[in-house]
Amino acid sequence: MTVSWTARVPILVLLGAVACSDGPGVGVPVVEEPVRAVAPESLPAEVAAEPAEEPEVTVLAELRAHPRVVAQAHDLARDHRTVRVALQRAEEFFAMIEQELLAHGLPRELAFVPMVESVFLAEARGRRAVGLWQFTASTARAYGLKVEKGLDERRDPEKSTQAAVRYLRDLHARFGSWELALAAYNAGPSRVRRAQARLPGGSYWDLSEAKLLPPITRRYVPKVIGSALLADEPERFGLALPDGLAAVAFSVAG
Repeated sequence: MTVSWTARVPILVLLGAVACSDGPGVGVPVVEEPVRAVAPESLPAEVAAEPAEEPEVTVLAELRAHPRVVAQAHDLARDHRTVRVALQRAEEFFAMIEQELLAHGLPRELAFVPMVESVFLAEARGRRAVGLWQFTASTARAYGLKVEKGLDERRDPEKSTQAAVRYLRDLHARFGSWELALAAYNAGPSRVRRAQARLPGGSYWDLSEAKLLPPITRRYVPKVIGSALLADEPERFGLALPDGLAAVAFSVAG
């Protein structure tokens, strides 16, 4: 069976607002909130991830409809310069990331995490984090990436994507929602647990409203999901995509 899906290439851009501070769209981002280290033994045992016989694309429809996400998509659509840079960079990696997500049954919105983290710059270097997914050295090693003199697999798009997908899957298993998993990816699992301790049972939106999460994390989830929404429905937000960079064909044989 072949599942076909044509997806718009991502068009986010957060520079200066969420993960980067170097100005809009160009150059190497400086990440304010890198991924925190998580000891592998503290996470649930990994489940062997075999592609389903009939793989389906999972979309976080309810999150896409959230007013803060929709508002963020409108804001992102105004940055045409960064959109062009992001489209050019994303074209090289986007299909590979989507295939990895699909193989593990994860929602396609997670393909936009590198847009927020690095604007799809494989050589991006933050204060303590590196690569498309902005792994710190400790978290990278915990997920099987080599970080040593002369070899840093955080810069390897395929290996870092495989590690990031496992990490996100583990965060979701721990926190029970993709909003909280993404918040933990940005602020660190410990920070999210401390927020939950102060507001037991609170959702990501509850914790954000109560200002129990850092400001950057309160903006992070709407940016990730909002960029996916904008990529899939650019016309809705008044965004015209350049010819030749408008779409990426995505198919998986099963």
